[in-house]
Amino acid sequence: MKNIIKKTLAVLILIMFTVILNACGGESADSGASGLTLYEGGEFTISIDPSWKIINKSDFYAEIPQETIVAFTTPESYDGFFINVNIVKENLQQEISAVDYARANINLSSQNLTDYEKVQEAKIDLGGMPTMVHIFQARLNPTEKLIRFVQLYAVRGTNGYIITGGMLPSTPKELRDTVGAVVTSFKLR
Repeated sequence: MKNIIKKTLAVLILIMFTVILNACGGESADSGASGLTLYEGGEFTISIDPSWKIINKSDFYAEIPQETIVAFTTPESYDGFFINVNIVKENLQQEISAVDYARANINLSSQNLTDYEKVQEAKIDLGGMPTMVHIFQARLNPTEKLIRFVQLYAVRGTNGYIITGGMLPSTPKELRDTVGAVVTSFKLR
């Protein structure tokens, strides 16, 4: 359970990292939702918008936890926020199903985030693995902006993966759809 909380905090810190990038960015995000490009991460693949920046471990600030494998972010901010997707991998104490892993993480989010509100939750098939997509809104703390999250959960052996997209609730539908498409394109090899 401590690892799951640690992982949740890792995702939240990465989202805060993208807010920090705000000082360096422009005014609006541009997404070419029509064509995604395959990113190969060794043990996984994910389709990303070709205009997005890839942020590898070697480029992370020291505050970004080791469980974060890679992050992708829009080149410019949208309303002061960099839309992003990140992938966290954590070692689990034991093998569990992706659905159980998802339910544990959904429970942690609902208990540990400020102003948590579930938008949608759905079981899906991820290459033969039953899992869940969880869409929710929350604040990292009472003084932060409300963020809309899209999370997908995967498990292989004793490794758990959380793919998280973060954006403002006011993000236009086209960009929200792009984030959802990126998150749900994740595949384990």
